[in-house]
Amino acid sequence: MVKTKINIQDQYLNNVRREKAQVSVRLVSGVDLEGSLKAFDNFCVVLKSGDTYHLLYKHAIESVRPFTPLKKFEAIYENF
Repeated sequence: MVKTKINIQDQYLNNVRREKAQVSVRLVSGVDLEGSLKAFDNFCVVLKSGDTYHLLYKHAIESVRPFTPLKKFEAIYENF
């Protein structure tokens, strides 16, 4: 049986995207952006803020904080 490594970052971002959660994204420069996560890959995140789309490199992101708790993420990692 092959054991797959849990990728917490991808699961977290995917739950944020699926739940269409409004988030605050803090960049390492100190800038705060608010919006909803539309897409992500290994290197970038697409954030929609109003009518504007921001392509953010993951290495420039300090944190991603949803305004409300993520239902699925809390259930998965409650006993982690």
